Amino acid sequence: MKRVIPIAITALILASCGGGKRAEQKNAQLEADSMLTSYHYADSLYAACGRIDTLAFQNFISRAIAYAEKHPGDSLAADMLFRAGVGSMILAKSADRKGNMEARARNAKRALAIFNQFQEQYPELDQARLCYWQRAIVYDDILGDWRSAESEYRDFINRYPNDSLTPVFQQYLTLLGKTEAEIEEQLAKGQQ
Repeated sequence: MKRVIPIAITALILASCGGGKRAEQKNAQLEADSMLTSYHYADSLYAACGRIDTLAFQNFISRAIAYAEKHPGDSLAADMLFRAGVGSMILAKSADRKGNMEARARNAKRALAIFNQFQEQYPELDQARLCYWQRAIVYDDILGDWRSAESEYRDFINRYPNDSLTPVFQQYLTLLGKTEAEIEEQLAKGQQ
């Protein structure tokens, strides 16, 4: 009888721990599903009519960052973190159009930080190489920092010389810092 009680207690403890893990996994899945819904709502408004729901994007970004920190090994965490970076870029561009330089700088810095974090946490994923491009866009299109954009493009080209995007980025390097008229003129000359 003395042996039966410890075995029964051990079995109960193991069963309760297993149930706790399943509940934790279910909660994580519910959280991920809710985040995806939030992202798809904000992104669909932006894609369909160019309308930016700032609060929806901010909510998604905060939740995605927290999820990635809490579940770093989850494959969805990587995807959500990358989308959070893109969402921050969208918010920065929106703030730029509205003339809100403080919000532009804040969101641009957050996008840069997210893409850096992504590359550190998930260097083996294909999206890690795209972080160079995303940062270059932030520097070039949002912050007007052509030297930093050039550095990002060159880092990509040096790291991935045989990538299909390398010739595109080499072309981008020739266009950095030019006005629209200068770019159109240069492109027209290249087509002749």
